[in-house]
Amino acid sequence: MKPVQALLALLTVPVLIAGLLRAAGPEDVQLRQEAVHLLERANLVSMSPKLPNLERTDTFLAFDPAYGTREGSLTRAVIQGTGRREETIFGDYHAVEVWSGDHLYRTLTRAVAPPEVLNLLRITPLNLVRFDHEDVIRAILDKQADGHALHCIEFDTVAGERADHNELCVDAANGTLVSEKLGNDLIENSAFFSFAGELLPGKIHYSVNGQPKLEITQTLTELTDVTPDVLEPPPNAQVLTTCTTFRRALGQSMPQPPPGSRGGVISDVLLSGMIGADGKVHDALVQSSERPELNADAFKTIQQWQFTPALCNGQPTSTPASFLLHFQGY
Repeated sequence: MKPVQALLALLTVPVLIAGLLRAAGPEDVQLRQEAVHLLERANLVSMSPKLPNLERTDTFLAFDPAYGTREGSLTRAVIQGTGRREETIFGDYHAVEVWSGDHLYRTLTRAVAPPEVLNLLRITPLNLVRFDHEDVIRAILDKQADGHALHCIEFDTVAGERADHNELCVDAANGTLVSEKLGNDLIENSAFFSFAGELLPGKIHYSVNGQPKLEITQTLTELTDVTPDVLEPPPNAQVLTTCTTFRRALGQSMPQPPPGSRGGVISDVLLSGMIGADGKVHDALVQSSERPELNADAFKTIQQWQFTPALCNGQPTSTPASFLLHFQGY
């Protein structure tokens, strides 16, 4: 499954199966065509043909047993064809970034954003996806949720020895993507509103393995009064030049953890961090973990990883990245 772009919502009413539209064995060609059509329609209704200058505000609650409930916010002002300003506040993390002309002006309290912020950016303003060769369509079901008729696509994503059972549900009336069960993640979108010809969720609920992680409230408004200070660089900002040419970092040595003794069971740990100009991983944080007791081994493993660093205008540079570790037999 490939991402298209990101969006948000909240849908907590239980979903009830009402009937079976079509089911298949390994995969039926017509079934896949129907599934692709439903998903492409969902993408289309939530993508504007032309966006105006805009201001977006996301307020969110993050849930973590270790920290309790914490609040955060993201604001973004976009001047089409000119630049944008973005400010994110969550706990001790505060980032202001202004893109203007050929430069990025940035102030950060830490180099890598917390996992909660990375998830916010990933699923807003809406997490749109497309099927790829790893996805096998199993059925399209009629369901009901919160008084709305849904068409729900059930499919498997098979990657190596791992197979995830997934489900995408779209509103039968307007075609919007209202829920996404992808692996252990569940994204539920609701309170859709119209903006510049696209339908976007005003509420998003994100959970992992049934445990709530984020509740997001989102608004977008047209920015009609553009004052000069919208793209004013923040005080004492780091100034970065836009790359005329860019080459991504390339892996040289990325050993996975050695197999354990429990057979074919695979547990994944996803880290986020920076690939430095020295080709090593820095400032790593756990993004998600199926087995938290393996996190320490994950950190130890990626310290061994070596990359050819990214190049900006021919010069080595740091770049953010995600690192997926597979623990087999642990």
